[in-house]
Amino acid sequence: MSHFLMKQQLFSLKGTFEITDEHENSAYSVVGSWFKMPKYFDIFDAKQKNVARLTHKLWSFLPQFYLTVNDLPEEIVIKKQLSFLKPKYHIEGLGVTVEGNIWDMNFAILKDEQVIGRVAQRWFKMTSTYDITVTDESMTTTVVALVVAIDYIKSQRRASAAASAN
Repeated sequence: MSHFLMKQQLFSLKGTFEITDEHENSAYSVVGSWFKMPKYFDIFDAKQKNVARLTHKLWSFLPQFYLTVNDLPEEIVIKKQLSFLKPKYHIEGLGVTVEGNIWDMNFAILKDEQVIGRVAQRWFKMTSTYDITVTDESMTTTVVALVVAIDYIKSQRRASAAASAN
C-alpha cells in the first residue's frame, strides 16, 4: 500500500505541481500544457520519465478526457455525466469505476469491483490538497492520473461558475 499527497500550487498558469510520497519525497510531477489545444497534462515519475498523458477532448458538451498510461495496453476515457445534484463520471476501459462523493473529493477507485485506491480531500488548506492511498501497486499511475483528471474537471467547473457570476 502506498500513500501520496497531491498539493497544487495556488497561482500556477500551466497547472504544474508535485505529488509526494508519505516521506514528502517527490513521487510524480504533473506538467500541464500552456496555450495548447487540446489541453493536456504529462505525468512524470520521480526519475522524470513520462509515465502518462491526460488529454482534454475539445468540443464536447461535458468534460471528457483520454488517459494514456505507458504500462497499460488500452486508453481510459473519463466522461463527466449530466447530473444536477452531485457530479458523476463514467470511466471506460480496464474495468475501472469511481464510487463515493466526488463533489467533496472523498471516493474510492475500483477495478473489477476491487478497491485499488482511495482519495480524501484535506479541508482548510489554501490549495487543493488530497490524500491518495493506492492498494494495488500495479495501478499507482492510473489512480494518480484519475485524481488529476477529476480535480481538473472540478477546477474548470469552479472557474466557469465564477466567470458566469460576474
